[in-house]
Amino acid sequence: MAVEPLPKRRALNIEMFISLGVLLFSWQVASLFLPEYVLPGFQLIFQEFLKMAGEETLFWDTLLTLYRIVRGLIAGFIVGALLGIAMGTVKRTEHYLIPIINFIMGVPALSWTLIVILWFRGTETRILALMLLISFPVFAHSVLDAIKSVSKEWMEMTLVFRPTRGQVFRMLILPSIIPQVLTAWKVTVGFAVRVVIVAELVGASTGVGFRMLQQQSLLNMSGVLAWTLVLVISGLGMQFLISMMEFRLLRWRPPLP
Repeated sequence: MAVEPLPKRRALNIEMFISLGVLLFSWQVASLFLPEYVLPGFQLIFQEFLKMAGEETLFWDTLLTLYRIVRGLIAGFIVGALLGIAMGTVKRTEHYLIPIINFIMGVPALSWTLIVILWFRGTETRILALMLLISFPVFAHSVLDAIKSVSKEWMEMTLVFRPTRGQVFRMLILPSIIPQVLTAWKVTVGFAVRVVIVAELVGASTGVGFRMLQQQSLLNMSGVLAWTLVLVISGLGMQFLISMMEFRLLRWRPPLP
């Protein structure tokens, strides 16, 4: 019984390596026939990585961008979770708050970028405000939907023991909403990477987005792609960490057939 998921996981890894291998091979072959400013080869991109590492921009700018992403997501999660819990546990609160949250969510990320530039001073304040405005509605909706999906039978069974409101939240609601909250984190991480790069492109003098803008002004496609790969790897790394956290926190769930 325990060895059944192993072949499936191994087959998935093989398929992943095959698809990535085909993509990389096609890229390298196409780079032989296209100009460097359109599609540079891997050797040129690797040289850019070495140059970035030698200038120490690779480490510090990547670390700064990751810090901005994580800080903004944590702030967005705190605000969104509090609003989601309030809407899910206090009657009629949802009717007042959800229209405002939906309105904020409906504003495009680029519009919020321009707005926060006019509203706030300082790069870090602008990026934090932008990340907060973009992320907290997603977390608020996720927490609210998770609370609404709590089994009524479990709720009735729990209330039989006359628990306090805190005990109901800790013993029933919190374990029930963790899967959806972690899913929201994985989805929001990918979106947050794109948003913070837009913010760094428009109003920052440091970070991965700023470095990409520098390379674009120099018409250096290899540099742009090298920094793009840094973003992709960073985003996948954060999603992997969340998946590992999900595996540890949800070990109590039975395995899928």
